[in-house]
Amino acid sequence: MNNYLELLKLYYQKANIEEELNKRLENPCVYKTSLYISPILRGERVSEEVELFFLPIKNVLMLQDEIIQNSRDILNLSNELPEVALNYCVREIMVNEIIKSNGIEGVHTTKKDVYDSMNSNKKYRFSGIVKKYKQITENKIQKINSAEEIRKIYDEVFSEEIVINSENKLDGKLFRKGIVHVTTGMKNVHLGDTTEELILEHIEKLIEFMNRKDINFLLKACITHYYFEYIHPFYDGNGRFGRLIFSMYLARKLDIFTGLSLSYSIFSEKEKYSKLFLNTSKPKNFGEITFFLIGIMELIKKGQESIIKMLMDRIEKLKYSKDYLDKLDLDNLKKNILFVYIQNYIFSDFPLEDRQLAEIIKVSMPTLKKNIEQLIKQEYLTELSKRPITHIISNKLQEVLD
Repeated sequence: MNNYLELLKLYYQKANIEEELNKRLENPCVYKTSLYISPILRGERVSEEVELFFLPIKNVLMLQDEIIQNSRDILNLSNELPEVALNYCVREIMVNEIIKSNGIEGVHTTKKDVYDSMNSNKKYRFSGIVKKYKQITENKIQKINSAEEIRKIYDEVFSEEIVINSENKLDGKLFRKGIVHVTTGMKNVHLGDTTEELILEHIEKLIEFMNRKDINFLLKACITHYYFEYIHPFYDGNGRFGRLIFSMYLARKLDIFTGLSLSYSIFSEKEKYSKLFLNTSKPKNFGEITFFLIGIMELIKKGQESIIKMLMDRIEKLKYSKDYLDKLDLDNLKKNILFVYIQNYIFSDFPLEDRQLAEIIKVSMPTLKKNIEQLIKQEYLTELSKRPITHIISNKLQEVLD
């Protein structure tokens, strides 16, 4: 199985791909998905439908095990974090995930855009998608059992963007009626389902597949991601919506960190990600999705590895800072105040307002103000702004921690 190659590559090597295809389809271990695609060449559907299938080759099985073990490691590491640090950490990777998912589609987003959408009652362009990702961090993850639920989530995520770009408003009963091509530069590379009737038929088949119990959950999630993008039911937002649903599923089945590191990993390998979809849809691969599974699971694993490294580095820094604080000649309240500021410094890019700190450590604002003033005199804190009143750890303390 080490020399197991894509059928397309075997074709270029002048192998008998019809014979090889039959071997694969007749293999006792083959998994046939009951999901059908029309293969695509140069952005057009060119032949009769074929059924998506895969074989559980060694690479597939190894990646499944590695991803599950990584998830256990992530959970063990995250359990070492104090509650404040954990909340900051989850929030930061959520913000990065939203920025990277938008960036994959060329939608420029800043951290300020996301924070404004998180912290205001006003509706911003990204309010919908921020709200949905925030639900992931709060373990309020929706299951999808109908086409109507997909449309409802889409409306919740993209309603503000549709107001800005009204040409993307859906014009069918649930999805689009018009034709959508996916392009790279001046070239068409994919054609979504051409009628709403076909979209609805394929979405129903996909939901049936999502509820199957005879397939590993990771493989099911990867295949679902491919098939949703193949259908392309919306005029805009298909990629971001698909990755959101993928993240929701991974967060529910594995852990929140894995779910929120998907787009961050994909962003650095956008070309590979795109090729996985395009190659799977090519006629001479005859619907085999084995290599898509390998590629997507490699990206999931890469995201997990970045999370593990980040957690290990920051936990080490946090332990060092705790030891440093324990040796200071300060009362417990001042140490608690400093420890929250340090957690903010290590795990967040946005400073902590005084009123937020008062809520975290459960003290009155006058008491907090008095202690902060003393910590400023001792050169542990410095004022960042007066409106809203905000403090951060001093340069002296930053130098100790860095």
